[in-house]
Parts: sequence; C-alpha cells; structure tokens
Amino acid sequence: MLPDRTIRFDALCYGTISLDNIIRVPYLPNPQRDVQVIREQYQPGGQAVSVGVMLAAWGGEVALIGNVIGEDEYGQQLITELHRYPGVDLRYVSRESGVRTPFRRVLVTPDGERSVLGYWFDDTPKVPLTIEVAQRARLLSVDVYGREERNRAACMARDANRAVVSADVVWPDHPMLRCSHVVVNSLDFTREVYPGVDVREHMRRLHDVSGAMIITTLGADGSLGIDANGEFIESPAFSVPVVDTSLAGEVFKAGVIHAYLQGWPLDRLMHFANAAAALRCSRDSLFPPVSLSEVNHLLDTM
Repeated sequence: MLPDRTIRFDALCYGTISLDNIIRVPYLPNPQRDVQVIREQYQPGGQAVSVGVMLAAWGGEVALIGNVIGEDEYGQQLITELHRYPGVDLRYVSRESGVRTPFRRVLVTPDGERSVLGYWFDDTPKVPLTIEVAQRARLLSVDVYGREERNRAACMARDANRAVVSADVVWPDHPMLRCSHVVVNSLDFTREVYPGVDVREHMRRLHDVSGAMIITTLGADGSLGIDANGEFIESPAFSVPVVDTSLAGEVFKAGVIHAYLQGWPLDRLMHFANAAAALRCSRDSLFPPVSLSEVNHLLDTM
C-alpha cells in the first residue's frame, strides 16, 4: 500500500488556545486576610496547546487549531512563546483585530492545587475544522469544552479515517463519544457529573456505546483502562513528590497520544502516560516540557 501523502502532522490538536498567568501563593486569599504572591509567570495555555507542546517535545509534528486569538498584547505574547517550540505548527491559528485573546489567571498553592479565573473564552470566535485539514494529520486530539464545532471536528476526523482521542466525554449520549477511538476521563470529573457512580460500570457503558478504549485517571492511584475487547487493565501511579498538579491531565493525554501513535498496547500506553503525568506533578511548571528521556528514565527505574 502506498503511503498517504496528504498526511503532514502526527497530531492535530483542536481546542482552546490561550495565555495563562500562573500565580504561586502560600494560601488562597479570603475575607480575613490578603495573600502575598510568591512568584508569577506567563505561559501558553489551553488543552490544545498543552497537549501539542508535550507531543512536540517528544518529537511529534503537531498543528494547533481552535479559537481565534487577538492581535492584542496577550495574543502577541502567546505567539512569541509558541515559536519557541518548532514542532508546533501555527499555520491554522487565526488572529483577528478586535478579538480579545482568551486568558486565565491560575492561583497555585503549595499542595499543588489550583484555582482558575477565565477571561473571554465564551466570546472568542472558533475556527471550524475542514476535511482538508483533518486529512493532514494521523490523529485528532479534542475535548468537550466547546460547542458543536468540537463534536463536528471529532466526527469529521473519524469519517476521514483518522484516529480521534477525546477528553472528558463522560456522558454516554454525548455525540463525541461515538466518534472517538480513545477517551481519556478523570475520576474526579466523572463523579462530579455522576456522584457516587461505580467507575467500572460507567466505563463499561461508555465502551459499549462507542467501542472505544476508555481510560480513567485515578490521581494518586494511577489509571484504569478498558481496551477494545472490553478487558479492564489497571496501571499504578508513580511515587513522586507533588509540587503542582496543574495540567497533569493534559500531560497524561499527551502520553496516551504518543503511545497510541507508536501502536503500543493499552497497558504499556497507560504506564507511559502515568510516568509523564507524574513527572509533570513533580515540577512547578509545564515549561520547559518533560523530555522523552526523562519519562523513559522513570520507566526504567520502576
């Protein structure tokens, strides 16, 4: 069989493209006391960006597409930062005057937890995925945090015979579920939507509806997966000092995508993703990204 010469990218990351202001504080402010900032930094944000930067750091060719960003100061700062990662292609990132670039202020406390303030996400125009663009990547990474444009993107990619890895699709009747080959959810979000749910029964239901591999992250307990044949696989977490849990889910998803593109079985895939997410939690920033050699070193030592 001849290679598909339309393919240019390993992954097309469709979703939120934003700028984050990470603010480290000793505790959260309250009506009784103010808080003094320890340190702050600005960095690219949004799930599409976080997943894409990680994949590029591991040698992948990645394109970003999602919301429009502005020609404002935040937009320029975001583009400048993204140019530091040559594996991230920005040709589909649209900039428009009069648009305010989506922006988040993220308060991070010493226990690694975060509180987030979001600006302008709902008002930002979205770039629809076209079949021509979908066909240029081996895989589409997408999540549910948008409107119909993300559901259409997932189903368009699947119809184009491209793999679809989605995130936070916990609803059995969600249209994105049937268009996904792999679904990555978290236990916390699943139980936020379905309090007290039996996670295995819920994953089984999602699998029965979609036929997809379903993976649920369990925090300090690792991850649980159900493969294409309906068999459950448990993968333990890696023990590391936790500095910051921000974006651990995005790094885990990037690990899933990297391993899926290698054709690895589900147990090896989850083991790799667990290691990548653990290393992320052991640092105070996503940038610079965890390297592939660091992930492999942790895998070799466990």
